[in-house]
Amino acid sequence: MSEKLGVIEFFAMEAGEYLEQLDGLLARGLGAPGDEFPRLARALRGAALMANQQPIAEAAQAFEQLARTVHGGGRPFDAATRQLAVRAIDDLKILVRGARTWSEALQRTAADLTRSLEAAVGRTAPARGSGATRSPDAGTRAFVAREGAALATALDRAAKLLRQQPGIEALHPVFQALQPLRGVAGLGDLPPMAELLDGVERAVAEGGRPERAAAAAAVFDAAAHALTGATRAVATSGTADPETPEMRRFAEALGRLLEFDQPVVPIASLFFDDAGPHIVEQGTAPARRQHLGDVELVSHGEHLRQVADTLEQTESATRRTLRAHGLAGTFRALEQSVGPVGDAALAFTTAARNAIAAGFPAERAAELAAALRRAGQALSGAAGGNVGAVTAGLVAAAAALSGVSAVAPTVPRPAPTRPRAPSAQIPVPVPAPGADETDIAGSFTTYHRYLDALGLGAPSLNDLLSGPPADPRRAAAAGPAATVDEGVVPIATLVYDAPAAMTRARQLRAEAADALGRGEPAHALALLEEVLDLVKIGLDG
Repeated sequence: MSEKLGVIEFFAMEAGEYLEQLDGLLARGLGAPGDEFPRLARALRGAALMANQQPIAEAAQAFEQLARTVHGGGRPFDAATRQLAVRAIDDLKILVRGARTWSEALQRTAADLTRSLEAAVGRTAPARGSGATRSPDAGTRAFVAREGAALATALDRAAKLLRQQPGIEALHPVFQALQPLRGVAGLGDLPPMAELLDGVERAVAEGGRPERAAAAAAVFDAAAHALTGATRAVATSGTADPETPEMRRFAEALGRLLEFDQPVVPIASLFFDDAGPHIVEQGTAPARRQHLGDVELVSHGEHLRQVADTLEQTESATRRTLRAHGLAGTFRALEQSVGPVGDAALAFTTAARNAIAAGFPAERAAELAAALRRAGQALSGAAGGNVGAVTAGLVAAAAALSGVSAVAPTVPRPAPTRPRAPSAQIPVPVPAPGADETDIAGSFTTYHRYLDALGLGAPSLNDLLSGPPADPRRAAAAGPAATVDEGVVPIATLVYDAPAAMTRARQLRAEAADALGRGEPAHALALLEEVLDLVKIGLDG
């Protein structure tokens, strides 16, 4: 188990709290524990999975199965069961405390605990490394089939209601019907049920937005059909075919909802190949509002690496596509980050979105997995404080997928709105081989090339306070004896006199009125404050 500074400490605190609550629950001696028993066991398993502590997660999953069996009445909560649960909690505490310095002894302890708990509930664990999968018992399959049918009905109703009256009211029945299935510990042993439910959860999160209601309704409708067939197959044979037309339709609908249906293309590619004018004013990029800490970056990095491993291990193309769609939340979180790491993360997420839209999970999963793993490794190194290494790793991962940005856009070109004379056409220059790309990853390449050419090093506060750096190329061209004569300018020439202040105040007054007309009161208020300052200068002058 590799060392992951930050995430392990957070996991140890979180898991330790769950274990202490479980210990206190069993120490009450008031008969069988209630709903808190399986709930806390599930929370413990979730914490281990999020921290990528797989051996601990497997033991916690077996403990959760014991808790659910006791809660459901499948095993009496007698003295032997209580003692088994208490010993399991003690062993789990040892495993959690040793997560920071994992060893072969702890690995054996985790495996022995998993086997003993699974034997207590009547399940047999497969041999490690054999590639075998667990076969859920008949009771689990029947439960999944029953709750899956109920969820399919709720999805069908929600799809119809969203088309008629968009709103979060249509989502509550789906969320309620989803909860019993999300509590099944062995859901991963029933493919493709886990991927189906993950996709439904994402659709529920998106369906509350009015502008996404129609796309969410399409996902719910496709999920209802896919879930009906999958639960029927699970009930009879214990597995379902992930490559049915219903499953593929569900994956496509989910991709459209999460905006993975087409690659992102430069806006300049949508204009005519003539002299223009095309883009006459540079737009403003959406503001990114947060600075992700080291723990968050490391956590996102571990998730990227887990998805990369899953893509390589999953044989079904549809399941790989659904798992790749699960990265939407991670991408959005990384895209909101600020600073150099945030800029590099944005370059990577843009390239990764393009790759998913181009069908990489189904057709070129190995390439996508390699890029995700490279980005995950870079983010996992954020705890070391080496921002340059994190940024370089993200940019390299984006560059590995940069060929996807050349995919032709699926948006049709509009009809011409102005005549174009053949003699007036100016062909758009084609970049020479090796030239910088115009996408975000290419911008970073250009940035680092300029750093090397100008001889600039790492950012420094002293350099900033000392003024703008000299261009070494100009100094070399002018010779060692060259000097620069920067004339002294009186400061009075740089400030407003009374007439100039009043002229500028009238200009800003008009701009403030325009801002109010555009519905931008904050901008208008800032302009009015400047107007008042200028009026004061005019009166004093």
